[in-house]
Amino acid sequence: MEWYYSYVVYFELEKNTSKKFFAVMEQVAPHVNVKRLVDNIRQTNVYTPLVEAISNSVDAVEMSGENKREIEVVLLRRDKKLPIDEDGLSSVTGIVISDTGIGFDDENLNSFNTLYSDQKIKQGGKGFGRFAFLKYFNNVRIESIYKEGGKYFERKFEFVGDENFIKNESKKLANTENTRTSVILENLKDEHVDKLDKKLETVARKLLEKLLLYFAIDGFSCPKITVKEEDNKNSITLNDYLGRGELIQEIENKEFVLETGDKKDKEEFKIKIFKIFYGGGRSSISLVADKRQVTEEALYEYIPEFKDDFYDTITDEKDKMTHRNYIIKTYVFGNYLNSNVLTERDGFQFQKENDILHPFSQKEIERRAAELTRDVFKAEVQPRQERKESKVRDYVNSKAPWYRPYLSDISFSSLPYDITEAGIETELQKIKFSREQSTKKEIEEALSDNTTKFTEKLEELINKITEIGKSDLAHYVSNRKVVLEFLKKLLERNDDGSTKYENEIHSVIFPMGKDSTCVNYEDHNLWLLDERLVFSEFIASDKKINKKQSPKEPDLVVFDKKRAFRSGDNEFSNPLTIFEFKRPKREDYKDEDDPINQIGKYLEEIRAGKYETPKGVEKVRVNGNTPVYGYIICDVVDRIREFAKRHQLTESPDDQGYFGYHGGFRMYIEIISFSKLLKDANIRNKIFFKKLQIE
Repeated sequence: MEWYYSYVVYFELEKNTSKKFFAVMEQVAPHVNVKRLVDNIRQTNVYTPLVEAISNSVDAVEMSGENKREIEVVLLRRDKKLPIDEDGLSSVTGIVISDTGIGFDDENLNSFNTLYSDQKIKQGGKGFGRFAFLKYFNNVRIESIYKEGGKYFERKFEFVGDENFIKNESKKLANTENTRTSVILENLKDEHVDKLDKKLETVARKLLEKLLLYFAIDGFSCPKITVKEEDNKNSITLNDYLGRGELIQEIENKEFVLETGDKKDKEEFKIKIFKIFYGGGRSSISLVADKRQVTEEALYEYIPEFKDDFYDTITDEKDKMTHRNYIIKTYVFGNYLNSNVLTERDGFQFQKENDILHPFSQKEIERRAAELTRDVFKAEVQPRQERKESKVRDYVNSKAPWYRPYLSDISFSSLPYDITEAGIETELQKIKFSREQSTKKEIEEALSDNTTKFTEKLEELINKITEIGKSDLAHYVSNRKVVLEFLKKLLERNDDGSTKYENEIHSVIFPMGKDSTCVNYEDHNLWLLDERLVFSEFIASDKKINKKQSPKEPDLVVFDKKRAFRSGDNEFSNPLTIFEFKRPKREDYKDEDDPINQIGKYLEEIRAGKYETPKGVEKVRVNGNTPVYGYIICDVVDRIREFAKRHQLTESPDDQGYFGYHGGFRMYIEIISFSKLLKDANIRNKIFFKKLQIE
């Protein structure tokens, strides 16, 4: 049996673990694949072995019962080949953790040499954490002085990644009567060298944050923990950091109870909340089991306003005000956590959410702790919530008024603190869709109800349908306002005095090279030309009349009905509309550029049966009696006026175009200037803009 499978068996039996179990293991799996075991250690980082070693030292000091309670963490910078940074510091490649604890007597050595030892089970020890040493460091040595049988002994050995665990052990009488143990972690693995901070102060602060819970446990006095350089020139005592309150402040203690809906299960928890005035990091919640941090989750996952740092305002002796940024750390304690922590202390037996085997999930615990933390920092959180709510309302009122009916449905507390306009739009779309689906379901249920309930509910359903319709209409009209503003911008000259090309104007009105088989009515803006064109049955833009015979194509051809819907004597009576766009401000027209003749030639080819329906299924049938309208969109310059008079068109009263019936081509012609196009479209929509208060 491979060790991996043995590990799974142990995990399942952990609650009933016993020496008998290990005796069975010796018979079934005497060889342990330590490398594989180490590789499978999850959710750790380069600081994990340091924290594990210091935690073991805390336990050792507690077990010794001596008055001298000290732990030292020494940084080793012995690899001279590594580059030196601008501060003159080379990389940290090793760590020595020393303590005044009980030491490695025979009992402790035997425990160390036993996988999943239960010696420290009362303190929450799982007999597994030391394997993190091997995950990050190539060499691990132990040097210890301990007392046994009234004598002091010195023991040294190496901790290695093979089945024996211990190598090169030596034992002799010590020449001192003070217990002391050093865990020497050397030769940091290459892939982790850049992940361990170089500055002593940075290392100390990160260790303090990870060990902070030792200072948070009620009734527990943490040993003195000092972080220093190997040459003793610089050192930092973590206890002093906390004692002065300069970097970390304890803010609040609170208790809370979680209870299942059926009240069969109830668990008590306690939280401690700290302010941390350094580093980047993020405000977080940590679940603690047996004096160890097990999980960490960002507070903003539950309360979005905790995403950014907070700050305190401090006034010095000279009345000068400064700001100090801080993050928030909330620790959660409880017997429920202690009894459900996994062997590796990187998670719990209960699931993160929706746990059916345990009364409470990780998210339930964290969410309640986050709510209590929010209550403590209400003065800081509330202004952020108000700004977020104001941002959403401002967006709706100024840019998306069609969403006003849905504002009451927004859960502002769950929206991201730094939500963007795109994020607001997405949230409102979700609410709108949810309402539409809910209303649709209610209507279906009401229609299938043969009782009088349908009549009673009719008015309520009509109001819901009307509200959704108003929202859609407001959105549609608001989009028209945006299109008009964009078109106005396109008609202005560029910075170099040039003008936009006609294809840019054309694409605003209808996508070039497309037809109505692939463009919905909401995706084009034919209403700019004529409201009647919005629901035309077939529209073609820049489509060749006949690829073999005609090298040019009309800018826009609109059929009021598809060929398939024409029948009998009326098949030629449905109107045909042709548009031609010219470049804004253009004046250099030649005789062959006469737009009226261009439209006329297009029309003749269509009447000649050279225009095919989509995919070339059949010819488009248009004869001399089919109503035809030709529109030319351009700036009315002198040459355009000449063309209009040549074809005997009448000048419009506003002097912005020409109109008339062309007998030769048998079609109605209208020339519309860009300014008139824009002006008339604004006038037609003005009342809608006014009603929406977006004029």
